[in-house]
Formats: sequence, structure tokens, C-alpha cells
Amino acid sequence: MKKKVLTTTIATGLMAAGVLTTQNPASAKADTVPTGDNATSTNEVATQKSDAKTIAQDNVSTAQTNLDKAKADTQNASDSLQQAKVNETTAQKAVDEQTGKVSDAQNNVDKAQADVTTAQNGLTAAQENAKNATETNIQAAKDNVATQEQNVATAQDQAKQANDAVTEQANKVADAQSNVDKAQADVTTAQNNVNAAQKTVDDAKAAMDPANVQATVDAANKAEAQVNQDKQNVATAQTNLENAKTADATRQTNIDNAQKAVNTAQANVDFSTKQAQEMKDQLNKYQGIKDAAQKEVDGLNDKLANVNTITISDVEAYKKAFNDWYTGSKRGENWTEEDKNFLNDFMNSNTYKGNAADKNITVDINHLTADQIKELSLFSADLLNQVRNQLGLPKVIVTEGSLKLAKDVTDNYVSDNWDKFNHDVDGISRAAEENGLLSGGNFYEDAIFSSDFSEASTMDDLKSILYTGIVTMIGGSGDEMLHAAGLLGVDFGDDISTGKEQYFSAGTSMFPIKEDQMWITKMGHFFNVSKDYIRDSAKFSTTEVPGTSTEDLVTQLNTTKAKLASATDALNKAKDADTQAQQILAKNKAELTTAQDNLTKAQNVPVQTATAQKVLTDAQNKLATDTKINEDAQAKKEAALGDEAAKQKVLDQANANLATAQKALTDAQAKQKVAENNLSAEKAKLASLQQVANEKIQDVKTAQVALDDAKNKLAALENAPLLVKAAEDKLVAAQKALDPVENVLVSEKAKLSALKQDLVDAQADVTTAQKNYDEKLAIQTKAQTDLDNAKKVLQAIYDREALETQIAAQEKAREEAEKKAAEEKAQAEKNGYHVDGNKVVDENGNQVSNWTVKNGQIIDNKGKVVSGLTINKAGAVVNKTGQQINSKNVVDNLQANKRTQAPVVQSKVAGKTYVSTVVAPEKAKANALPQTGEKESKTTLVGAILVGLGSLVGLFGLGRKKNINNK
Repeated sequence: MKKKVLTTTIATGLMAAGVLTTQNPASAKADTVPTGDNATSTNEVATQKSDAKTIAQDNVSTAQTNLDKAKADTQNASDSLQQAKVNETTAQKAVDEQTGKVSDAQNNVDKAQADVTTAQNGLTAAQENAKNATETNIQAAKDNVATQEQNVATAQDQAKQANDAVTEQANKVADAQSNVDKAQADVTTAQNNVNAAQKTVDDAKAAMDPANVQATVDAANKAEAQVNQDKQNVATAQTNLENAKTADATRQTNIDNAQKAVNTAQANVDFSTKQAQEMKDQLNKYQGIKDAAQKEVDGLNDKLANVNTITISDVEAYKKAFNDWYTGSKRGENWTEEDKNFLNDFMNSNTYKGNAADKNITVDINHLTADQIKELSLFSADLLNQVRNQLGLPKVIVTEGSLKLAKDVTDNYVSDNWDKFNHDVDGISRAAEENGLLSGGNFYEDAIFSSDFSEASTMDDLKSILYTGIVTMIGGSGDEMLHAAGLLGVDFGDDISTGKEQYFSAGTSMFPIKEDQMWITKMGHFFNVSKDYIRDSAKFSTTEVPGTSTEDLVTQLNTTKAKLASATDALNKAKDADTQAQQILAKNKAELTTAQDNLTKAQNVPVQTATAQKVLTDAQNKLATDTKINEDAQAKKEAALGDEAAKQKVLDQANANLATAQKALTDAQAKQKVAENNLSAEKAKLASLQQVANEKIQDVKTAQVALDDAKNKLAALENAPLLVKAAEDKLVAAQKALDPVENVLVSEKAKLSALKQDLVDAQADVTTAQKNYDEKLAIQTKAQTDLDNAKKVLQAIYDREALETQIAAQEKAREEAEKKAAEEKAQAEKNGYHVDGNKVVDENGNQVSNWTVKNGQIIDNKGKVVSGLTINKAGAVVNKTGQQINSKNVVDNLQANKRTQAPVVQSKVAGKTYVSTVVAPEKAKANALPQTGEKESKTTLVGAILVGLGSLVGLFGLGRKKNINNK
């Protein structure tokens, strides 16, 4: 409706604006204002204008209000949209983080399951091994150990033989290398001999020259001295060679002994390393067994130290307090302050005690497992039975049927999205009917509500809620006595002593989490089923579910302590064995290091024989060479001192010696080739023997592995019972570790599912918020358009009023100007010469016949402009000083200039009088009236005086006449 009114108002305003925009402003003058009988019509128009303006102002105000509201709504919608997007981002982040947690939980489950599988396989292997641990198999294992030990010894002997063969062949290779070296030296010597023989030939030829006799004698003496020195060097080299052979034999013996020591030490290290690792594995195994037993003992001690109890300090006082409120014609009519104080003391004196094990168990409060419901029910039943025992009432019993009831009811709370501080009676009734119980109301549940800032829960959190619930219901004032009656099995209005046996269970649930909720509401549920409420026993099992009592915990503790003592003893023995194995390994490693150092030292002793042999060979070769040189030198000497025939003989002998030396060189080169071929063959044999030796060394290692395996199998057979027990413990530990991580996985998956739903909801909220924002923005846009239109209408009215005001002001100014002009004109007509139409007349109304007015100027009878005179705006003819001229001052002026004035001639034309005054000037004076034409021209005085304003006055006159005519 408002839209419709607003639209009509705008249309009206635009129509009003149309008057202004279609009317010519120039025509809006005073003559448009109605008078007389039209005055009423004018008032109506003014009223309509005022109403239009008021309506337009109201429309602007309304449009502005609508726009402000639309902007506020749009801003709120924008804020909601942004918050929805933030919530969506937060929900997505939560889903991503929870997905990671689910992945981690799945990995933990997979690892725990793998540990269980490994432990199961280990147990199976241990059990199979135990089956095989007969005396016959143990003896066979011992025999196998002996066989493998013999195999190791045989492999070691074969490896030694192979190593010895390698050593022997290495010596042969060394000998072959020595032969090659010797052959190379022989070639070198033969070449040197050839060179020397050639030189001898050359020298013999030169000796035949008499000038070289003394030089030949000196060379012969020097050659003889060198031979003597070479003989001494050969004797020394022979002695050194014998000493070197002895030293090398000692070196080889030391190397062989050192190698044997290294082989033995290495075998000892390998064996002791294996043994040390086995002992370390045994130590770790028994450490794990001992740690698990210790953890179990600590957990049981913690549970025993934190056993929860509920104690009634004065049983009779409690019974009185209960009966005072619960019995009688009216509930609470006998209630006393003493009763209330006693129950307050009861609640303050009973507090919950948590234990470490429960604090480490994470649970999904809305999706408890069957075992968790069972544990919470037995925990709560124990507390409730403590109270019942003190009051002399029958106990509650946890049964399979009561546990199922607890699960079904709490599941209904979750599926019904229950968020009220009351009982889900419909959910309770549905579960009761499904379990064969009396339905149609809440006949079973007592509930407690607990607030928390976190939805995460542990088993300790839930037990704390349930403990607090029982204490609060048993000891609460007023209506809490109804809960007490439910827990104690007392029918409505009966005495407390009538409490009866009931089937009992407990569970938990949590309110759905809402946006901006500061805390999380968690519920603890207690279910008591009286026997006479069972309608279909086939659907409700009364089979009792046994619980763990304090005595059971003590028994478990004693058993676990015995297990811990056994594990500790085994661990201590394993520690001793590990220490001993480590000591043996360290000793063997030290011995191996020493043996390796000794072998290195023995190998680092240089081989001397080859060097000494080479020195001897070189000395012998040099002796042979120098002997030949000496012989040649002596022959040359003899020849030099002899005759020509003797010299020729020496030359012939030198040539013969050269030929012999050349043949010896050829033979030496052939022997070198043979020696090199023999060296290659010996190296090939050494490589083959080295491969065999490597294979034999590997055979030793293989035999050692077989021996270690045989010893391990023997140890496994001999320790079969202990290994089975260790495998069983490991399997139990692995299975125990699997349960909590599986629970965590279930919990994390449930949380992920809830978070995914939250994300879906958040995404839906974004869609809804976006749609709402778009709608609000569209409304705002329209409101802005409406405001703009309303402002345009109002502005048009303002523009019209301003224009009308401007026109009125202009009209008033025009009227005042016309009035002033009329007054000035009247004054001008009265004071002197002035313009009347296109004529100039004097103050008496007589026309100056020889002057006319044309284009605002005074023109004489010759058509010339009269100078010195102008017409002012009032139509008066004025001189240069602005003074209006008249008949008198024209005469005075003429007399002052001694002019002759012609008679004034008056004439009448068409009934009007004209004055013509002709002036004949003698000489122009400074203050004389202006003249027209030539100096000698005669000028009509009136024509010279009147100028200017005639046309302007004529315009005003015409205008005024027009107005008058219009009126």
C-alpha cells in the first residue's frame, strides 16, 4: 500500500513540476496573477502547491526512511552472509582437520592391527616351535649344531688351504716377475755390451792413430781398476742377498701367522656380534614384557587408590530425611531444616576420584560402544549398591536386557536431536516397547544434565558425570527425592524401607551443538527396571552381566605383580646375558683390531730378496761388462804400444766381440719374451686361486650362518615355554593396544560425519544468506531509486518556487523602475526640454520645431546630430554637465554670449503650438551652446538642445501603454 501511495505522490509532484517546465518563465509576470473573483481560485492553487510540496517532502522523508531501513537490512544480510561464509570456512577447516585425525587414527589402527597380526604370527610360530620341542628334536638340534660346527671347521680349513695356495702362487708370481725383471736387466746388459763392443771397435780404429796411444794406456788402467771394484761389489751383494732371503722368509712367516690370527679373531667377532644382537633382542623383549606388566600394575594401583565410594554418615538420618519429604499426604510437608542440612553435608562429603587409565580413554559420548556402556553401567551400579547396602535395600543388577535398553534409549535421544532439559518420553517409550517393557511413559529413567565447554569426552569425564548424578539425586533437596526414590526402588509415596531389587544400566548423550552456543550440554542417564514392568521376557534378558569388584582388582593386581616379578627376573637375567655378550664382543673386537694391526705391520715390512737379487745381478752384469771393457782396454793398450799388425789384430778381435755381443742381445731379448709370457700365466693362475679362496671364505660365512641358525633353533626349542609365554604376552599387549585406537577411530569418524553435516548445513546457510542478501540489496536499490525520484519531485517544486520568487522580484523591480521612470519623466517634462515621442518639447509642452529625435539622438532640420546635448533616461535634454535645458537658461545663455535673439515665433499646426527660436551666433564661446554643421550655419536652438532619450522614453512609454492596454 505504501508503494502505491508513494507512486501516486510522485506522479502528483511530477505534474506540479510539469507546470514549471512547460511554462515560459518570461511570461510569468504580474498580469498572470488573478484578481477579484479569481482570488479564491488563486488561494486554491496556492493550497494545492503547498499540499504538493508537503506531500513531496513527506515522500522524500518516507523514501529516506525506507532506504535507511533497506540499507540496515542489507547490511544485516551482508553481515549474516559474511558470518555464514566464515562459518563455512570454519566448518571446512574443521572437516579438513578432522579428516587428518581420522587418517591418523586409521593409521594407528592399521599399525596396531599389524602389530596384532605380527604378534599372532609370532605366537603361532612359538606354539609350533613348542610342539616340536621334544627331546628327540632337541637332541637332533644339538646334533645339527655339532654338524654345523664341524662344517664351519671344515670350511675354515678349506679356506686356509685356498689362502695358502694363493700365497704360494703369489710367490710364484713374484718369482716370475723377478725373472722378467732379470731378463729385462739381461737385455739391458746385452745392449750395453753391444754398445761397449761397438765403442771398442771404434776405439781400436782410433788406437791405430799414433796420437791416441797415451789415452789408450790411461783407459786401460782405469778399466782394470773398475774391474777390481766391481768384484768387491759383487761379493758384498752376494752377502746382502743371503741376508735378504733370510729376512723375507721371516716376514712371510709373520704374515701367515698374523693372517691366521685375523681370521680367527674375525670369526670370533662375527659369532659374538650375532650373540650380542640376540641378547639385545632378548633384553628388549623382556624389557617390553616388564614395562607392560609394570604399566598394568600401576594402572591397577591407580584404580585401587581411586576407587569411588558413596558413604552415608548417618543411615537413620538419611532415612528420616527421605521419609520426611517423600511420605505423607503432601510431599515435603514433614521436611525440616535438619533434613536439608544433613543432605547438604552428604553431598559435600562425597566427591569423585578419577584415575589415569580412564583419563586416557577418549569416547564419543553419543555413540558409546557396547563395552563402554557396560563399563559405565557396572561403575554406576557399584556406586548405587554401596548406597543400597548401607540402607539395607536389595541391590540393582546389570543385565544384558538393561544394557540394551540403555543403548536404545540413548540412541533415541541422539536421533531425536533432543535439546530440552527434560526426558525424551517418546524415545524412552519406544525403546521400552522394543525391549518388551511397559511403555506409554517414562517409568525407567533418571537423568542429570551437565554443562561443559568442550564436546570432547573421556571415560573419566563420563564417570564423573554419573557419579555426580547419583550423589545429587540421592542427596538433593526437594524434588530430587523423586530421583532418589527411582534409584532406590521405592514406589510413589512409600517408605524408604520398601525399596526393591531392580535391573539397572547407565548411558550418556549430548545436546546437538548450535551456533554461538557457549557450552555443551551433556546428559547422564540411569535406568531402573522393576520386574513387574517386564511384559515380554523374550525381549528383555535378565542374564546378569558380571562386574569387576575391588576384590577382583586386588586379585588382578596380585597376579600382575607376580607376572611383573617374573618379568623383572627374566629382564635381569637378560641384562646379565646382554652385558656378558657385550663384554665378549668388545674383547673379540679388540683382539681383531690387534690382529689386523699385526697383519698390517707384517705386510708393511718390505720384501728384500728381489731388491738384493737385482743389486747382485746388476753388480755381476757390471763386472762382466767392465771385465770385457778391461780386456778390450788392455788389448788396446797392448796394441797401442805394439806394431801395426798387433793393432790390426785388436781391431779384428773387437769386431768379433761386437758380433758376439749382438748375438747375446738377441738371445737376451728372446729370454725376456719367454719370462714375460711365464709371468702372465702365473698371474692368471693367481687370479683363479684367489677366486677359489674367496669362495671358500664365503663358504665359511655360510657355514657360520648355518651354525648360528642351528644354535638359534636349539635355543628356541630349549626355551620354547618361555618364548610361548612371551609371544602370548606380546599378543595380549597388541590386542589391548588395538581396542583404544579402534575406539578412537570410531569416535573420530563419528566426529567427522557430524562435522561434514555441519559443513553441509553451513553451505546451505551461505546459500540462504546469499539469497537473502540479494533480495535485500534489490530492495535497497529500489528504495534508492524511489528516494532519487522523490527528491527530483521535491527539487522540481523547490525550483518552481524559486522561479516564481525570482519572477515576482523581477516584476516588482520592473514596476518600481517604471514608476521611477514615470516620475523622472514627469519631472523632466516639468523642468525643461524633453522628448515626447520623436519630438522635442519645452516645459510648457510646446514643440521645438527644428529638432527631432532619431535613434536616441537629437537631429536638426538639416539632418545633422546636434552636438553637446544628450537625452537622459528620463527623456530630459541635458548639456555636457548633465543639466536639463529649458527656455529660460537657453535665453540666459544667449544673452551671456551677446547673441541676438530673434523673436520667438509661435505657430499652431493641427491644433498644437510650436515654438521656433532662431539664433544667429557671432562667435563660438567655450560655454556656448553646441552647434551643428558649419560655423557659419544657422542652427535651430531647440534642435541643438534636444537629443538622446526620446527613443528610450518612447520605449518605456510604449511598454507602459502595453501594460495599460493589457490591463
